[in-house]
Amino acid sequence: GGDTTPSPTKGLPKIVQLVDLFSGPVLMDDRGEADIPLEVPDFNGTLRLMAVVSAPDRFGSKDLEMVVAAPLITELATPRFLSFNDKAVVALDLQNLSGAAQSLKVSIDAGQALRIQDAERELSLKDQEKRTLRFPVEARTMPGVHAVTVKVGGKELNIERTFAISIRPPTPQVQFTRRYSVKAGDAVEIQDAALSGLYPNSALAHVAVSDKPPIDVRAAVQDLLTYPYGCGEQLTSTAYPHVFIDEDEARRFGLKPFTREQRVEMLDRAVSKLGAIQAPNGGFSLWGNASEYEYWLSAYITNFLMDAREQGFAVPDRMYGLAMDFLLRGLQEGVSKLPAQSAAPPRPDEIFRDRDNGRFDVLAYGGYVLARERKAPLATLRQLYDSRSQAQSGLPLVELGIALNLMGDNARGASTIAEGVGKSRGPGYWWYDYGTVLRDAALSYALLDRNRIAVEGRENLLSVVAAELERNRYYSTQEKMALFLVGRALSAGSGTWTANVTAGGKPEQLSRQGTYFRPVSPAELASGVKVSNTSAATLYAELWLSGNPVQQPPARSDEIELSRTTYTPDGRVVAGRPLQTGETVIVHITARAKSEIGNALIVDRIPAGLEIENLNIVSGEQLSAATIAGMNPAEAMANSRIIKHVEFRDDRFVAAVRLDANSRFNPPVGRGLLNLFYRARVVTPGEFVVPPIYAEDMYRPNIYGLSGGG
Repeated sequence: GGDTTPSPTKGLPKIVQLVDLFSGPVLMDDRGEADIPLEVPDFNGTLRLMAVVSAPDRFGSKDLEMVVAAPLITELATPRFLSFNDKAVVALDLQNLSGAAQSLKVSIDAGQALRIQDAERELSLKDQEKRTLRFPVEARTMPGVHAVTVKVGGKELNIERTFAISIRPPTPQVQFTRRYSVKAGDAVEIQDAALSGLYPNSALAHVAVSDKPPIDVRAAVQDLLTYPYGCGEQLTSTAYPHVFIDEDEARRFGLKPFTREQRVEMLDRAVSKLGAIQAPNGGFSLWGNASEYEYWLSAYITNFLMDAREQGFAVPDRMYGLAMDFLLRGLQEGVSKLPAQSAAPPRPDEIFRDRDNGRFDVLAYGGYVLARERKAPLATLRQLYDSRSQAQSGLPLVELGIALNLMGDNARGASTIAEGVGKSRGPGYWWYDYGTVLRDAALSYALLDRNRIAVEGRENLLSVVAAELERNRYYSTQEKMALFLVGRALSAGSGTWTANVTAGGKPEQLSRQGTYFRPVSPAELASGVKVSNTSAATLYAELWLSGNPVQQPPARSDEIELSRTTYTPDGRVVAGRPLQTGETVIVHITARAKSEIGNALIVDRIPAGLEIENLNIVSGEQLSAATIAGMNPAEAMANSRIIKHVEFRDDRFVAAVRLDANSRFNPPVGRGLLNLFYRARVVTPGEFVVPPIYAEDMYRPNIYGLSGGG
């Protein structure tokens, strides 16, 4: 199988320089004075110096603004980022404050990252004189943050400063997975023609070998840790690996190891963000709207907090207590509202609005989380047990069965678990549990393994997982989290296997249990990786390859149709002419969906020469009176029924939205299309790649749309 689905790309790294110095407590001398040295870094600008003095009976403070300036001010203005092969102009501002005229030699260098014209120059500056030098540059195919070094030499002056510029691929990342069976005594040569279509410096690959069809923990964790967006579910899923993977386990999976201190810092940050989206009643919402808290999401986040506490990480007691109280209230109130019998599944376009069919499933999860701390009322769990025919999937039955076991009803627990293992997920995708067939099967197995429950049919869940991995090309954060947990459960293995792996002409003899992971360079993959099975039984190998294609991916509009139009602030379409530096434009995005999508994500990565204005378009004073395509942009963006969350990032506009089924695809439905607007300004002259617009169903990511690149 393969995955050519463009995936959301990681956001730009922060390269803004901040100066924040702190001396700590200093003892004054007998005269009430102290010398406090502060090493100010390479910096031109204004700093605020603050001092606080205290004695047993006195207290005082003082602050003062100070201008920090070198004898020759040297500042390089660069775009916030560039895409491969973009052409731009960087500006070097010089001002002579040395007190004398200067004859200067200037050079600018960015290594292999930028091709710079006339990189070495000479000039003369009188005292106090300012000059701006402009350097045409072209970005090479070197992704990442790169240093740009400026050297200026003159009379008694020798200045060297380093600035940063981010370079990104112009195309969305794609992933490919290839799976191989290697019989005893046989060998397989692993190569992939897809590598030739990727930018070499963007390609990442690894090979996994196991005596069972491998579940690629490494790929799942890498994708989680680099996922660039952060609703409540995504924040939780992307933080989960830090709860369980210590340094030794990271090395076993071929991952970058993080120290305990680093994991503490990252989990503290995640817990703090989750606290910000907790409602006063203890529930959690997807994007922080306190009135839109969800029971399943609240149970998921609380389960994460519980796991973090069990692993010794700090979780605020009040936050945790409120969450547990919310789950208990919701469980007791929800059980009393369960419908008398299962209703027929609604039409596909009504699924995400249907709460009755999904209520059993989400309540069962809450019951399991509460039961982990023996706080689930047994009588309430038994009421759920009596309503178990309403389950839409086997996972909530497994969760309910484990909860019954934990609360002491082993007979009902065992029968419920047995039913759950044999039940597949029902029709429809949105039961307010963020699940899929893959997520449910993988998480069911992981829960059974965690609670040491052996039940007939448990291994069949792995067959379901393997089949879904073959059938699907792209996975949600829920699926990746579940794959991480089930892969971790299987990583120890049950027996020893042997093989020889040769990459880059270097053979490696293996004698392992579980799964072996090996990073592979593009050069090694191009020449072929050979896996020779020296065991007595069949081995399984898997290649995972990701990178950015040289060619823009083909547009796709069968599920989600997208368009982008650029306007002047007075409503005229911008077409057939270049944009001018300093010009303001209004970008209008439209989206239509074939079927109802409750949680869609729309991403418009901007060209490098533009900068999104950092303001809320709803309250933008200039846009409130504007008319674009017959609409008021501020009013369109204020529609909180369908626009759940908006971000204005350095390199992209992001919106989390609800997409109604559109009449273009489904005439009986007859609902309209989505309109989004944002304002941008042209800040850098040059020629820039226009990336495509991308939209996806966040929890069915094989449903996506792509349009507008060039």
